[in-house]
Amino acid sequence: MRGFARRVSAAVLVLLFSVSLWSQHEESPKANAQPAPKAQPILFSHKLHVPFDTTCAYCHEMPEPGEEMTYPAESKCMACHASVKTESPAIRKLATFDKDHQHVPWVQIYSLPDYVFFSHKTHIKKGKIGCETCHGPVAERDVITREKDISMKACVDCHVEKHARVICNTCHAPHP
Repeated sequence: MRGFARRVSAAVLVLLFSVSLWSQHEESPKANAQPAPKAQPILFSHKLHVPFDTTCAYCHEMPEPGEEMTYPAESKCMACHASVKTESPAIRKLATFDKDHQHVPWVQIYSLPDYVFFSHKTHIKKGKIGCETCHGPVAERDVITREKDISMKACVDCHVEKHARVICNTCHAPHP
């Protein structure tokens, strides 16, 4: 049993050393530089809309199995905008997408590599993590930029702080 314990201890030390080296690479100024805001197809202010509904999930639904959050359906936006700010060029553009049954091609701000598994459902429901933990104070923003670190180091640090699993296959194994 001692041999097994030593091998596990050695494996953990190698893992921690690897994460430490990798995180030093990720902390370079270039890696964490604030990118310029990405141009969106329609101007949208979260700050302006928050007074009408304060939950992210009202607009960004989480269909089963709960790994992804969605962009709001154009018809959901038009439920209000059929009579609110109808002369606005942005609302006219939104109305055209809705009428043509097309989705607004929103430009994604936060994304993870394909080899990383992430479940919004697990983080929100089991981990009781608020959206702003990873996405920043979106409710205070007129324009969304990537302002929170979503590097491996940031995720591991959060897992350690929250006493969540930090073994590789938690995030790097294929999940059904």
